[in-house]
Amino acid sequence: MFRNSLMTIRILNTAPNSETDNAAAFRSALLASEPRLDHPDITLDLICGLPLPGRQLDIVLLYHDRRAPQLQLQTPDGSPIHSFVMIVEVKRHSPDLIRFEGASVHVRYNRVWKNASDQCDAQTFALKAFQESAYKGTSRRRPTFVQRMIWLAKAPRIAFDGSPMQSSIPVQFAQLDWPALTASLVKNGARVQTLVDEAAHPSYHSIDTLRALLCHKVRPTRQDMRRVNALTQTRFDADKTAYIRNLGTGLLMLRGRGGTGKTFALLQIALHLAAQGKKTVLLTYNHGLIADITRALRILGSESDAPDPLPDVQTRYAFVQDVFKSTFGERAEQKVREIFDISAREERRLHALQNRAEPVQTGYDYVLIDEGQDWSDRQRDLIYHLFGPERVVVADGVDQFVDRDRCNWDTGKIPINRRHSLRASRRTKGATCQTVGEIARSLGITDWDLEPDPDSHGGRLTVLFEPDAKSAVEQGLRMIEDDERDDGRLKAVDNLVCLPATSMARGVNYAALFDRAIAARDRESWRGFDPKDRRTYPVRDSQLRAVRYNSCRGMEGWTTLCLGLDVFFEFQAANPRIDTSAIEQSIRDKEGFLFSLEMLEEQLAREAELFAINWLMIPLTRSIDHLIIHLTSRKSRLAKVLTEVSERVPGAIEWVGLDPQAPVAARA
Repeated sequence: MFRNSLMTIRILNTAPNSETDNAAAFRSALLASEPRLDHPDITLDLICGLPLPGRQLDIVLLYHDRRAPQLQLQTPDGSPIHSFVMIVEVKRHSPDLIRFEGASVHVRYNRVWKNASDQCDAQTFALKAFQESAYKGTSRRRPTFVQRMIWLAKAPRIAFDGSPMQSSIPVQFAQLDWPALTASLVKNGARVQTLVDEAAHPSYHSIDTLRALLCHKVRPTRQDMRRVNALTQTRFDADKTAYIRNLGTGLLMLRGRGGTGKTFALLQIALHLAAQGKKTVLLTYNHGLIADITRALRILGSESDAPDPLPDVQTRYAFVQDVFKSTFGERAEQKVREIFDISAREERRLHALQNRAEPVQTGYDYVLIDEGQDWSDRQRDLIYHLFGPERVVVADGVDQFVDRDRCNWDTGKIPINRRHSLRASRRTKGATCQTVGEIARSLGITDWDLEPDPDSHGGRLTVLFEPDAKSAVEQGLRMIEDDERDDGRLKAVDNLVCLPATSMARGVNYAALFDRAIAARDRESWRGFDPKDRRTYPVRDSQLRAVRYNSCRGMEGWTTLCLGLDVFFEFQAANPRIDTSAIEQSIRDKEGFLFSLEMLEEQLAREAELFAINWLMIPLTRSIDHLIIHLTSRKSRLAKVLTEVSERVPGAIEWVGLDPQAPVAARA
């Protein structure tokens, strides 16, 4: 992190970036207009180019004056300024490329007008969400109030004489000064105060705790460096080089089972495009995966030769919402938000965007789709409408389909770059990969084609039998700690815990049991099952990652603990997301007058089992080295399958905790 020599106003860089010059000009303007800022009791930090999940902030200003109110600097109306937090959206456009529309400021990029006010709003929400993540266990500080401003650094105020300049966000022009900046500050009572003086307040941020949170340096673990080094290597073989060279000529599809490196390949392609100056966005619905990717990109961004800007990563829902808002404006978005059902909101946005006569601008050159099999046809069609198939790359999970209808991206009417199949496991070590293959065959998956990587040896699979959920969580965590101790370079953040939602676990709250066990050990965790915590990524290598099963796709752990996996499997089998009406109609079309309810029931049972098996194979392919499966009952379907595998392949599975009535082969 770079710190300049002037200690009153400091420029802090979390990574090399292009915003340093803007921050330096901002600092010079403030000091020139208010020399009293250079005081030992005043701290003013300018954090520039701050990368947050889904957003990058130009400048974040942190201000704190430790003196008594009568000695503090004041706003133009005489209110003392104790502290504030401000986002500064910097635009270096000429006046000809800036216009005011209603309450918004718009700037033009490559003949496309972008709403700078909307960008500042989105950055504000991202900053507040980032502050809400827990700092220890379930303890969290409240997000601060965030002041905002747009700085038109190259546009003098006089250039807009006669123009309506009603902006919902304060606008500063080229002649930036401290009085103008402070005139727009929102007050807290009779003064401006956002931060507390106490350095380690448990509920509110001081300037020290907020700076530490925003400017933390991610210490890469061995696993982090393995990922980052692999991402930055050009490992495309001759065959792959052809379709990489042909990007932009047609749809590129990557198909493979869990663990074959689909998401990893998408990131490699995104970085390849970024190095060529192309702006890309990777879309998924999985917040846990976004957190993992963001952590890797933050580590990568700290390198001096990293592409700038790095690829963006968003959920599909957030992407559609952003494009809709930037196209139709805040008023239209507010009207959509009045719709109670979230799916209906997205349908309204999709319909409006696809039926707009004028071209819709996204700001991206390419889009990369993760888990494309779970998209709807309407969502797919919007992507083609916005980008064209030529600028779309799709990763399709062969056995990871968990929605009602599999989306077909290869419609037969579009240009194709390549349909590429990924077969080798890029995650799970050879021995574990082979055992998972045996499990797949025992489940009736006859076409399981995940091949062990010939260069990846070793791996373990342990079955932990424990009917008591609390004891199972404690034993599972001890097994993870044993692995960390046995391998001195392994850190907690390298591992992963997957657990079922309470509704899927017969009322057992595995998340609460996990929190209690972590607290009892005085350990740290990244609670991906918490909506607030999963908005950020693990910032410390001492944080053990934990997610619910429905968020584990694309994630991986050196040791992966799957709690209550048999209960989760049975829940999915009993509650399949299948389209009963479509299945019935398909049978009627095929069988005609021979159709019977027995036929329908048999087909529904097969579809339900396939749905559950697809879900089961996702957590089974999350581990790199050690997969730990927790079973709650010896009589469960999964217990019987694992026993069968153990009998067929002696030594493939280590059993822990079975009672004397367990199968002989299982006890061996």
